[in-house]
Amino acid sequence: MRLALVLALAAALAVAATAYGHGTASGVPHGFHPETAAAIGKRDLWILGWYRCKPHQPGCVVLIRSTDAGRHFTRAAMPPLSTLNTPTLEFTSPRVGYAAEAGSRLYVTHDGGNRWRPRSPAGVSYFTVAGGDVYALFSRSRFGRSALGRSAWHAVKLPAGLRLVSLAARGNRVWLLGSTRQIRAGDVTLRSADRGATFRRSHAPCIPDLGGRLVPAGDRVVWAVCPSGMMAGLTLSTNGGRTFPRYRSFHDPGGTSLPTMTNGAGIFPSSTRAAVVYLGASGPLYRTTDMGRHWISVSGTGRLEQLMWAGFATSRVGVGLFTTRSHPNQASLWRTTDGGATWHSVPIR
Repeated sequence: MRLALVLALAAALAVAATAYGHGTASGVPHGFHPETAAAIGKRDLWILGWYRCKPHQPGCVVLIRSTDAGRHFTRAAMPPLSTLNTPTLEFTSPRVGYAAEAGSRLYVTHDGGNRWRPRSPAGVSYFTVAGGDVYALFSRSRFGRSALGRSAWHAVKLPAGLRLVSLAARGNRVWLLGSTRQIRAGDVTLRSADRGATFRRSHAPCIPDLGGRLVPAGDRVVWAVCPSGMMAGLTLSTNGGRTFPRYRSFHDPGGTSLPTMTNGAGIFPSSTRAAVVYLGASGPLYRTTDMGRHWISVSGTGRLEQLMWAGFATSRVGVGLFTTRSHPNQASLWRTTDGGATWHSVPIR
């Protein structure tokens, strides 16, 4: 059950945010349900989730942290979030991290999650961190940038009538996917090579008004996951997002002839050439080492069901939160140390 459905009252989150000032030394609460996570390097991992703290009451949210690759966890402080959507976590080092959820402010920690402080005005809908800057969508039409460690935000002027649906950044490059009815070609991709100071416009790879997700992988390689009703397609740009070829969708007979992707699919690059794809439904993960020309199923992942969160902290170390066929209502932690070729389950304790 998703966190947003479990926490029926905003007051429950306000109570949970009393840990705003300091973390505690206690460990993983009984009945902990992971929802989202963040990872840095080979050893540091944070998982946010909920547990049933009182009978017949909404669940309490909690943030836990591991400094030994998931072998042991301790309790961290919850940032003072005030809405019911699952937050996004991003860490840039073992000490510095950011958290926000739709409509909230952006919060920052400088001690690994023991204290959190506001970092932006309210109204953040999405954010990402790259190349010494934090980028945020404050609405579907407002985009801003701030240098790490500062509180001043620089508003970036975008084309009129553009409704932003996706934000991605890597190094000094930034990509915005937008939808508008004022441009004849439909959706557009805005590309910046100077930290969002200026943008160039090109055709978007996805179907107009259906959104999509851009995922940079380095060296001008950008993946795109594009919904098409209930299904999804996958395509790859090798020129920094200026152009995208025809979908390499898994339900396209001219594509890779792999199982169908749904709207819940996700692509997770471990390097410029290698990536793992979650198809959006039960079944194995698939992996490529040649930028999508060939895919193979990942051994031992056939019993995976729903993906809650996944990401690579290095080119070899990645983590994911998955439900399985044997535990469809309880996500578990999975880890890879070989770039996604093999995965193993790690107890959260």
